Amino acid sequence: MKQMTEKEFETYWAQHRKQLLEANAEYREAIENYKMNTGADWLLFAFPVVVAVVVLDWAPFDSEVLNWVIGAVAAVVVFVLSVWVKSMITGTRPISQIEEEVKEQERRNSCHSS
Repeated sequence: MKQMTEKEFETYWAQHRKQLLEANAEYREAIENYKMNTGADWLLFAFPVVVAVVVLDWAPFDSEVLNWVIGAVAAVVVFVLSVWVKSMITGTRPISQIEEEVKEQERRNSCHSS
């Protein structure tokens, strides 16, 4: 069997990415950990909404649009922090990092098989 070129591998990866990732136990576990399974998860992810409401009540600007933008930015920042906290608590590595490792392993397997 001939070795795959980089272009052939990228085509293969694009076509089989989902199946290859779903076959990886660590990837499946990481995906499961991002789901909201407990009451603590719901509280953690409700926190950005609470922060946005508090910011809207506190917002000192006369412009309603500017106040809403500040509230939205605050909610997004707190949401990102919430996801980060949950990943720290569960000990889950970032999905992008796991995906990159699966892709690299598959590249080695595909390009070096004879």
